[in-house]
Amino acid sequence: MNNFLYRCLCGVVGVLMLLPASAHALDSDREQPIQIAADVAIRDEIAGETRYEGNVVLTQGSLKITADELTILHSTENADRIIATGKPATLVQQPTPDQPPVNASALRIEYVRSEDLVRLLEDARIAQNGSTLSGNQIDYLVSQRTVKAAGGADGPGQGRVEVVIPPENLRDSSSDA
Repeated sequence: MNNFLYRCLCGVVGVLMLLPASAHALDSDREQPIQIAADVAIRDEIAGETRYEGNVVLTQGSLKITADELTILHSTENADRIIATGKPATLVQQPTPDQPPVNASALRIEYVRSEDLVRLLEDARIAQNGSTLSGNQIDYLVSQRTVKAAGGADGPGQGRVEVVIPPENLRDSSSDA
């Protein structure tokens, strides 16, 4: 993959370091409290999970996740896995003050802290400044700053990954190549 296309892909998905460990999110986001609103909240100490159901909205600084259900799994005293599901679940975050927000959506969004992994599953899509990346699954390894997008085998159009970069984004970045 040529260097420019790789930079475009990384720019589109780089913001997926959405939770407190984010290096691409606004620095102030990590310092903000996490607020969760939902129709129902259920804490299960034995299962080690907290589940929020119905019109779930999680905010932390510029980060906003909306979902039908959000589950926080506590394998230790810290939350290791956060799973947001919806039709679709969405994520919006401002990467830096001078960049437009990144919009991501999928039927399932997972964050696995121990693996430093953000995963978008089923009808996954990320958009920023007119550029989009879509596929059945998009993985972002935060610490390695690597992106892997894959299509699926189910149905027409699901077997491929699609990247769209508007001409104005090519012109703006071409001098950086």
